[in-house]
Amino acid sequence: RKLSMKIGVLKISASACLWYFNTMKADAFKGWVDPDTKPDKKQLRSYTDGKVYDLVMSDEFSRPGRRFGNGHDPMWTAIERSDDDQTSSGRMSLQFYNASQITTEDGRLVITTTTEDTKWRGWNPYLKKYVEMKRHFKSGMLQSWNKFCFTGGIFEVDVQFPGRSDVGGLWPAVWLLGNLGRATYEASTNLMWPWSYPTCDRDLQRAQEISGCDITSHYSLNPMQGRGATEIDMIEVMPGPSGKLPICKNNLQRPYSSMTLQLAPGIPASKHRPPSGTLPEWGFHWYKNITYGENTSINPFFYGTYLGATKADEPIARSKLESYQCDALSSMVQLTESNFKEMHTFRIEWQPGEDGYIHWYMDGKFRFGIEQAGLNAEGSKIPNEPSYLILNTAISTSWGFPNPPPGCSLYDCKDPDGQCGFNPGFCKSLPARFLIDHVRVYQNKNDSRQTVGCNPREYPTKRWILAHEYRYMGTAEAHALKPIVTGGNKCTKHSQCGGFDDLTASQGLWSPIWSTKSSVDSAAAGYNDVFANSTGFCYYNRCKCKDDWQGPHCLVPTYSNDFPDWDVDTMMTPVLPVMPTFLWFCFGLLLLVMIVAITSAILKRRLASNNHYYTPLDRNSSSSGESNPYSI
Repeated sequence: RKLSMKIGVLKISASACLWYFNTMKADAFKGWVDPDTKPDKKQLRSYTDGKVYDLVMSDEFSRPGRRFGNGHDPMWTAIERSDDDQTSSGRMSLQFYNASQITTEDGRLVITTTTEDTKWRGWNPYLKKYVEMKRHFKSGMLQSWNKFCFTGGIFEVDVQFPGRSDVGGLWPAVWLLGNLGRATYEASTNLMWPWSYPTCDRDLQRAQEISGCDITSHYSLNPMQGRGATEIDMIEVMPGPSGKLPICKNNLQRPYSSMTLQLAPGIPASKHRPPSGTLPEWGFHWYKNITYGENTSINPFFYGTYLGATKADEPIARSKLESYQCDALSSMVQLTESNFKEMHTFRIEWQPGEDGYIHWYMDGKFRFGIEQAGLNAEGSKIPNEPSYLILNTAISTSWGFPNPPPGCSLYDCKDPDGQCGFNPGFCKSLPARFLIDHVRVYQNKNDSRQTVGCNPREYPTKRWILAHEYRYMGTAEAHALKPIVTGGNKCTKHSQCGGFDDLTASQGLWSPIWSTKSSVDSAAAGYNDVFANSTGFCYYNRCKCKDDWQGPHCLVPTYSNDFPDWDVDTMMTPVLPVMPTFLWFCFGLLLLVMIVAITSAILKRRLASNNHYYTPLDRNSSSSGESNPYSI
């Protein structure tokens, strides 16, 4: 029986190792397509050109409990910082972006906005010292900056907006930004946002940091190619009570969503550009080849921003010669209460190039379109920059807030004296949840203008970011992006790590207690059945991931580009193969069992041999006929 139990233990060890190779060592995962995306969603027909586009990126958010802090996800980063955006009139953002406000639940991404306080010590550039800072709201911003980028194609999301449709104050958004600028990091976007101007203009050279006048090729940039951090806004929601809005066409009212292309250089005031609150047809100089769809209107409240010279004590510096005009080509589409109660589909179709365009769609209907032909007169371009995705909910006194009464400067729902500046019902609408069912990107793989990657050869960003990394991170951070963790989160059961709880963490796969041969055989046979569809398991109260899964809870694939990086260092460092910890465990266990089995066999053979050479004689007889000297 002891021998059969040893053989059973050996079977368990072999089964564990075979399970490792069968499930942990599958073919390496490549690309950005979520394995949970259904086959019928792998292609999509373009509304614009009628061609079939292939899925190149998707996130279905189907696995609950995902976390997106820095280093937790290979595709996304949830930032941890305040949004210090502020207008010249003192209007400002009120939220602190916290990674804990973003997770996945019921097959959806959830960005929650709450009235919680956040305190921290931060650098005050005006006082030039560290001081205690505070925000009275928490929210979330998810970015794919410097991880997943794309240029051209179809970008689609299904979303349900947060809060109430008739109460203004929340600012949910889905947008794209060129990888050379990182949202909320003003040092990275200064003199970079939203330039889309490749040619050389000596009058504008100082205002565009990477100018078409540059003849050098530092940081692997292409000489004489103007660059920037372009912005394409798919969704910017303005909730609020219904009622006729001045100047807007088609009787458009709140709630609405803005669809915007922001670019620079803009039309200067000297060319009689339209000011806010007017329409271009009133004799102003504006762009052509702009089309509007059903239930839409030109956005007459925002034609762009003039970025003038900064003051000496501001956190970023911009001289008078570096000042420039930005333009916003913006439309508004009518929303209803349904957009805040259930999912609706939004889409952008983006084509760079001389025949380029950006078309916006909602629920399958065309809403807004900008053609390259309409930009040529001003010299700007439909963006060619590799761009990343941003999903967030902001709260800003510059977006849907009423003019505060005299003496009202505190915005805090928890303080009765701090509620004077909100719209009625705003505080009661919180917490509010911005729900995203999926994010998908499709491209025409036969079109070389449509690319995947944050560092394409035609528009590189990698070495510029490495050389100026301080602009893309906080003062207390060592690097802008942390390495992605693989497991390590505390756990008490397999389901906390993408596994199943058929076997418990303490008495299951890794710490078995077997007493009979049948239990041994059952455990050995059950490995593949129990863990075939898992992404990780709980091992001594820590999550361990399969090879193609990452994150603290092993809930996200090892997303990466499925092509080699063209811009690598020439110095090659040999990389030795690394033996995974679990393989060491397998081999060690097998070796131990083999040593025990061999030692036991040797001892048994020696014992049998001794018994063969020492056979006691019958006490009453002797082969020689002499008396037995050992008999009594």
